Amino acid sequence: MKKIQLLKQTLLASVLTAACATSQAETWKYALEEVKGDIQDIYAQEFKKRIAEKTNGEVDVDIYHYGTLGTSGDVTELTAIDAIQFANATPGHLGSFVPEVQLFSIPFILSDNPEVNKAMLTGSDVIFNDLADDFERRGIQLITMYPEGDQVWTTSKLIESPADFKNFKMRVMVSPLLLESYKDFGASPTAMPFSDVYSGLQLNVIDGQENPLSSIYSMKFHEVTDYMIWAKHQQFTTSIITGSRWFNGLSEERQQLIQETFKEVSEWIIDEIPTLEADFLAKIKQDKPDGNFIFLTQEQRNAFKDAAKATHQKYIDMSGPRAESILAKFLAERDALESRLGSN
Repeated sequence: MKKIQLLKQTLLASVLTAACATSQAETWKYALEEVKGDIQDIYAQEFKKRIAEKTNGEVDVDIYHYGTLGTSGDVTELTAIDAIQFANATPGHLGSFVPEVQLFSIPFILSDNPEVNKAMLTGSDVIFNDLADDFERRGIQLITMYPEGDQVWTTSKLIESPADFKNFKMRVMVSPLLLESYKDFGASPTAMPFSDVYSGLQLNVIDGQENPLSSIYSMKFHEVTDYMIWAKHQQFTTSIITGSRWFNGLSEERQQLIQETFKEVSEWIIDEIPTLEADFLAKIKQDKPDGNFIFLTQEQRNAFKDAAKATHQKYIDMSGPRAESILAKFLAERDALESRLGSN
């Protein structure tokens, strides 16, 4: 709590300084969970550019990269008390704040078809009604969600089946359901802050971790592991949140500007992800041309998919009375879209 108060005072001081510097510009603070050059930064820079264009420079977006304002949990709390206007919040970190959003920590919950995922993440009734209500009850407004690409395992040994995970120390975010999901895979999961992962791998405190390619490259996780493995078990999905009190105090015009622009940028980034992933993978291969890049077969993936079925019930048990209906409704939405657009 003392840390949050200190961060709040620091942010207030910066707001007052900015106000003295210009009486015309409106400044929105936007905190990320990733470093400069990662997907969240690319997304935020595009949002900043579009807002400046749409407001003729009347609104400036200040972007704060990972670690600048504390941990992911700190950033969520700062958003809830209106110390910052927008923040990325991944379901793994949000699980202790909004348990229902751990839905996106269930392996294989999304489709193998990017078009299905695009439709779900930008227009799902579960996300923008059911889950949005759960956010609202905690003083947070859910604005949008978007994927950052496949979660890729970087490991010290080859993992091709749940049996290979036996006694394997897999780093996960500080998320109760993620811990359970990797237990279901057969691993020995270890919760660890993002900033400690490189040294954890280097010192063999952990045997592996998962992240999208952008984070693997920027944090150099490929340097301290022997394998990169695509199980295609999960898209790394993040949300954009704002404080309900701040957002509801805006004019209807401003609210519409924010919602429309975030929706536009979410649709844009989803279309850009394949190119961005290819670029990051090329950089990783350039760094480590002798690396082991493994893509699991459908049969191998099915073994993990079967193991993940146990995680569905754990989500229901851990995420409150509405979790069962939220999960069932989300799966029904996904299946209906797959029947229309295809499953891969």
